[in-house]
Amino acid sequence: MGRGIKVNTKKNKVDADALLENVAVQAQTTHRNDMIRADELLDMEFEPLEFVVDGVIATGLTLLVAAPKIGKSWMALDLAYQVARGGKAFGTIPVQSRPVLYFALEDGQRRLNARMRKLGCRKTAGLYFITKTSDIDADIDDFMKVHAKNHPLVIVDTLQKYRETKPASRSDSAYERDYAIVGGLQRRVLEAEGSLLILHHDRKAGSGDFVESVSGTNGIAGSADTIITINRPRVAADAVLSVTSRDAMEGEYAVRFDDGRWVLEGDDLEQAAQAVVQARAHARNGDRMNDVLDFVTKHPQGVQPFEVSEALGDISPNTATQCLVRLFKAGAITKLKRGVYAPIA
Repeated sequence: MGRGIKVNTKKNKVDADALLENVAVQAQTTHRNDMIRADELLDMEFEPLEFVVDGVIATGLTLLVAAPKIGKSWMALDLAYQVARGGKAFGTIPVQSRPVLYFALEDGQRRLNARMRKLGCRKTAGLYFITKTSDIDADIDDFMKVHAKNHPLVIVDTLQKYRETKPASRSDSAYERDYAIVGGLQRRVLEAEGSLLILHHDRKAGSGDFVESVSGTNGIAGSADTIITINRPRVAADAVLSVTSRDAMEGEYAVRFDDGRWVLEGDDLEQAAQAVVQARAHARNGDRMNDVLDFVTKHPQGVQPFEVSEALGDISPNTATQCLVRLFKAGAITKLKRGVYAPIA
């Protein structure tokens, strides 16, 4: 009954291939405004990444994160002053002058006045402050619009104060709320070709990854273009400034809190980065000294350098001798006789 029906499989295959090709062309046509080929992208030339502070603060949204009362507001205030006047950030890095609006939402005018005087600030055109506002978004938009040609910088101190102005939605998760708040700010400043620096607290619990130290959900850190953290023991002047960004700008720099002003250790970022490496090497040396001291403490009959070297395994007899001599001179151990050291009874 079906003998007279012939199926042209070759023609059907050609028709199917043509149909698939047509679908692909239609898809490309439909999405032509959202799609770009790799070769076209590689042929494009872009302006170099612009920085507010070279190597530290890129354009876009930057989070400055540290524990409370560590000195981040002092850092932000000095940065605001130096950027507005075209001075030197961190006492060393020349910056281009641009308008700056500082939302000091946790401070009043009296405290700002006292801090500026302590920092030695002079009257500077282009630096503005707001301590109270009913619509911070409108204030940011207005400032960005007025100063659009000069790529302004806005500083918000702190993120928590800004979040308090945003009513929470019952349907949003904590992550969605954080991402919407910080992501909204990021889009606002990028569209205005400006930059935004937001001060934020870190987590109470420590973290090996400084990005993970950002308080709140990952929606906050994930929305930022750049993240800067200050790691400073509360009673110490020395600290480490850790920087990372979407554009692979990354580094750790030694800084010092000097009478209200944050300054780099060294003449530039390279020297400040080397200072971090040297400090960590010194810290490791200190750990080895503790290891030597622990070994001596366990041997009241006394030990010789070669015994220390063999026991610890990763230091030479000469290094062991140096450690023992330093511990002896520091009064941490005693010497029984030449070349033999023991714990103090």
